[in-house]
Amino acid sequence: MQHPRCLESLINTPINAISPELAARLTAPSAAYKNSVRLAVACLLLFVCLYCGMAGWFVYTAWQVFVDGAGSDLDGFSYFMAACSLFIGASMIKAMVSVRSSRHEGLLEVTEKDQPRLFAYLFELADAARAPRPHRVFLSAKVNASVFHDMSLYNLIFPARKSLEIGLPLINVLSRGELRAVLAHEFGHFAQRSMAVGGWVYVARQIVSHVVTQRDKLDALLEGVCRIDARLVLLAGPLQLIIWSIRSLIDSVFRLVVMMQRALSREMEMQADLVAVSLTGSDALIHALHRMRGADDAWTRALAFIATEHAGGRATRDVFSVQTEMLRLMSGILNDPTYAGVPPLPEQGRDQHRIFKAGLAQRPRMWLTHPLNHEREENAKRIYVAAPPDPVSAWAVFDHTASLRAGMTRYLLGEGDSVAVDLDQSLQALAQPFQREQFHARYRGIYFGRALTRHARDMSALRAGHYQARQELLDSLYPAALAADIEQLRTLENERAQLDALIAGTLTAAGSEVHVRGEKFGMAQLPAALARLQEDIARIAARLHQHDWLCRSWHQNMGHQLGRGWDAYLDGMLALVHYAEHRLAALRDAQGMLDNAVAMVTALRRVNADGVTRVVGEANELHKVMTQLYREAGSVHLSPRLLEQLGMESGWGAALGQFGMELAYEGNINAWMREAAPLVTSLSERLDALRGAALDELLATEAKIARCSRIGEGMRAAPTHSRVPSSYPVLLAGGERQRQRQLGWWARFQLADGRAPAAARLLVAGTIVIAALSAGKFGAGGVSVFASDPVIMVYNGLGTPVRVKIDGRRQNVAAHAHMGFSVPVLGKHHVETRSEDGRLIEAFDALSKPLAHPVYNVASAAPLLEWTAVYGPAEPVPQKMLGTPRWIDSKVDLMFERPPLGISGKGGGHRSVLSGMGELAPETQLSMLADGSLASSLALVHARWDSTATADAETWLGFAGQLPEFAAVLRERLRAAPRDVMLRRVEMDRASAVSKPALCADLAAQAAARPDDGDFAYLALRCQGDNAGIARRMAEARARWPNNLWLARWIAYDRMQAGDVAGAVPALEQLVRGTPAMADDAGMSLARVRRMLAPDLSSADLGALAATSHRLQRLLEIEEGPSPLASVRPYQMLAAGRIDEATRGEQADPGRTAHVLRLAAGSDGADAAMIKRAMALPFGQGQDGATIWTGLALATRHGYDAAPWRAETRAASGSDQQRMLAFFDRIAAGKDPLAADRLLDAADPEMRMHAWSAALVLLGDKAPPAWRKAVARMLFASERPYFKES
Repeated sequence: MQHPRCLESLINTPINAISPELAARLTAPSAAYKNSVRLAVACLLLFVCLYCGMAGWFVYTAWQVFVDGAGSDLDGFSYFMAACSLFIGASMIKAMVSVRSSRHEGLLEVTEKDQPRLFAYLFELADAARAPRPHRVFLSAKVNASVFHDMSLYNLIFPARKSLEIGLPLINVLSRGELRAVLAHEFGHFAQRSMAVGGWVYVARQIVSHVVTQRDKLDALLEGVCRIDARLVLLAGPLQLIIWSIRSLIDSVFRLVVMMQRALSREMEMQADLVAVSLTGSDALIHALHRMRGADDAWTRALAFIATEHAGGRATRDVFSVQTEMLRLMSGILNDPTYAGVPPLPEQGRDQHRIFKAGLAQRPRMWLTHPLNHEREENAKRIYVAAPPDPVSAWAVFDHTASLRAGMTRYLLGEGDSVAVDLDQSLQALAQPFQREQFHARYRGIYFGRALTRHARDMSALRAGHYQARQELLDSLYPAALAADIEQLRTLENERAQLDALIAGTLTAAGSEVHVRGEKFGMAQLPAALARLQEDIARIAARLHQHDWLCRSWHQNMGHQLGRGWDAYLDGMLALVHYAEHRLAALRDAQGMLDNAVAMVTALRRVNADGVTRVVGEANELHKVMTQLYREAGSVHLSPRLLEQLGMESGWGAALGQFGMELAYEGNINAWMREAAPLVTSLSERLDALRGAALDELLATEAKIARCSRIGEGMRAAPTHSRVPSSYPVLLAGGERQRQRQLGWWARFQLADGRAPAAARLLVAGTIVIAALSAGKFGAGGVSVFASDPVIMVYNGLGTPVRVKIDGRRQNVAAHAHMGFSVPVLGKHHVETRSEDGRLIEAFDALSKPLAHPVYNVASAAPLLEWTAVYGPAEPVPQKMLGTPRWIDSKVDLMFERPPLGISGKGGGHRSVLSGMGELAPETQLSMLADGSLASSLALVHARWDSTATADAETWLGFAGQLPEFAAVLRERLRAAPRDVMLRRVEMDRASAVSKPALCADLAAQAAARPDDGDFAYLALRCQGDNAGIARRMAEARARWPNNLWLARWIAYDRMQAGDVAGAVPALEQLVRGTPAMADDAGMSLARVRRMLAPDLSSADLGALAATSHRLQRLLEIEEGPSPLASVRPYQMLAAGRIDEATRGEQADPGRTAHVLRLAAGSDGADAAMIKRAMALPFGQGQDGATIWTGLALATRHGYDAAPWRAETRAASGSDQQRMLAFFDRIAAGKDPLAADRLLDAADPEMRMHAWSAALVLLGDKAPPAWRKAVARMLFASERPYFKES
């Protein structure tokens, strides 16, 4: 076939002046290029040898055992290890044969028959570059041109021929001369044999990806073994560590290969650039590089436009015309002619002329595949070669361009029912958004990409309230200098972003110094440079804000002068802009924090419980912002003109619709994020549209006012002005929350993120792999390096540390903690446990059973619960209360730890868990025991051994005090600690009328003997009971000993019983800072008082108190969401009055289910069926201090037997029982509620609230309204039924 000649007066003609010597000098491989080739090949060979060597070694190890060791006395462990070695080796070999050939997706192949002009052009250029002609030519929809070749294992041995890809969007913006430079650059690559290194790295990358990121059956086997029994982790764990080390070592070495290959790639780019310079001169390639910035942006926008049109049923005929028009429009808006073109060449000094400038920072060079543009320009002009430009369009080298452009457009649109429209119609639709008022040239670009109101909290900072607009100032608005300010601000903000990245370490500097605004700064001085830059930005921003203020003030005042409501109309538009900008900023900030949290916690591809909690927290922050936006929607009223422009004839609220998303929690977070993503996008788009439309209308109205004021013409009455909520959250510019920029040290170590973590991981992984390889030969008998003694798990439910000795091995176990003892499991064990001061708690012998895991529950001091975590569609398993066994042999999967959040497998599954209940409240632990003798024993063991400084000590003593055995326990403890105030109080409360006077006399004598001891003074006074003057004497004692906590406690509760809750606050706050025994109860009481005194106080405001009170912390978790715990949500539904929903679901804990049902049955709105269900529950199930009084009220009101409930009130209310029963009986008899309430004057405030709660169940709407309010404030959601507010 004859190729067309003289396509552009021959390719070589424009640069005939270049000598062969200069051409050879330009295209000769540089020393840096040669060194890069050597290093890249050496690293690749190192990787291949390491990989093949490890794979061969693991296979050889298996061969030693299964072949060479066949028939010898190797044990089972040796064969197990050999099988694992074989599996590892086979997996590595499998990865080598799993390489896939490269595919040509999204490429359109053309032939010489299709495009004879193009192929003639390409062949002539390839010959001029002394490069092979392309094997195949492809056209694509990318702003790029590239060389590639087919890659497979076959091509590692037999080199593949190179093909050429030409991006038509790039063709659309280049001149023919610039295209020639780009193609000459690509043919420079055709001549480089070092491109084969890139192909080898491509194959190696697939192998590494298969080994490092994919998980196979060996991983699943080891994870399954670990889940079977905690002891098997000792066997499977080291194997998992070895596999991790192999993967980490391979990944680390391959990173070195990639670094060297990318360094070679940069040198190859430089070398190919010089080939282009030798053929087309120094300017054409640089101009092509410059055009690619605008071309890429315009192409992205063009694709988005045709997709939108296609979705609307209109098919664009020519996407390339859209790209061209987009370049023109964006260039006009940006006021930047170089966006669509290139800066003109100067007449003189072209060799010194530079288009690209070095930035302050750049990505680390080790990860760059291409040199930076300013480096490429320096390289191209190091020896400047002049050449005349060829401005003809690059489309000139193609045949049938119209059909080619239309065919690519149809390919990009894909399938659909859209109808092709005229190109002029498409271009008019494209130009429409650019004709907005804010884009008008008279505004100098001040409103493009810049927030108008983000610096202002309210309208007062955006325009003057009293400003006298003078006509002569009108012409001075929007001066030409604004454009320079805007350009300078954008430049400074770009430099600030680079400095931020430099300080954070995500970018690096080209040298040891950085030039900022003409000054040099060392790396340690970057924060100072950033501060200097911030000052410059703030100064320019302030100047622009002042101009904005002047514009708004002038037009607003002139609108006032013209009258007819135009000043209010302008204010309404400005308020809409303020609202939309700040609320959009808040929404994006919340979404950004959520995205950041997801990125951080998923970096390791495994999310732990803390990570889930973090993501759930950020998701609910986003939920909060969206909820606010929907709540505010009803207060956003748009003018008729805006409604028409936005297509929201029914109003803003109707356009947004209803918000029905629930809060996020652990169980729904993935689905929640999928549901939230399109909603956030829709909200963002609507707020952005609202902001744009309001700004356009504001500027257009200002322009009308200016025109009318200039010609002295009046204006018609203003339309109805817009309104926004009277108050809403604002987010000032710079107030966005800081994102986490860097992973934690453990994650960085695992990901080799950074030089130090990468070096550390390489060292650790290499050490482990060397150790594993050196141990690859198994001797006779198969000695196990993974062997360790089995474990007996010890759980201490006591409120005091203990010293445990099992078979001679000793360990200290903290209160409410567990610890493993490494001793042989099977057989007989001797156990001895003592207190910290050496007193014997118990000693016994125990026998362990085979195929189970022994557990020692110290002193039987805590109920043990076996329950099952259910995953996926697996059937739920009922939990099993084990009581308080001292020694059991358990077969559960997990002991005293939380189960994993998820497991692998399609059909779901189960994980059995053994949990100790020692940290639960005493009354909860007792309610879990159906056997009364077990409950009595539990109370006595805590009363005997728990430290009186613990939070639950007084409660345990109170429960044990009802038992006849307690007298001996108390005597024993008083002998050991005769000055313990809590024990002496219990002794005092138990004293009979006959013995109490002697006790009080003894205490008084001890107080007299110790005049400086506030504790004995307190005990002596308390022993006098309610004698006249006791309150005064207690107050005097507190004044003398202000730091005595017992005196503070007396004062606090005396004030509360007297109704002076505010007066109790100082003493309660002192108690909160005291010992846990004081702080837990005082924190609870202080929380109730604060809720009573401040009705608007939220649970979040009590967070600091929760740190001092475990009971308060548990109640707050229930009181207010969001919570990922399924057990908490029924209480939240109950507190919201959704009692049917609260009782509908089945909980894993029947006791909690019963507790919720009992409270719901006493709530307002409970029907007869619900009450019947509650009263039919087993009597002890779900009972505590709240439900006992609720149950008594329900039994009395609905005719059930109340006697069992009355008997239980003693356990619920202690010394206040008789007062509360007397009050309850008066209420049940229909007596005056307020008169009955006087019977509770001496009761504990909390008990009083429970009595009122029972009265509310009895009386319903007839109860005093104040009782409803007090019960709702002082009792928490899980302590009371739901009562409607009066």
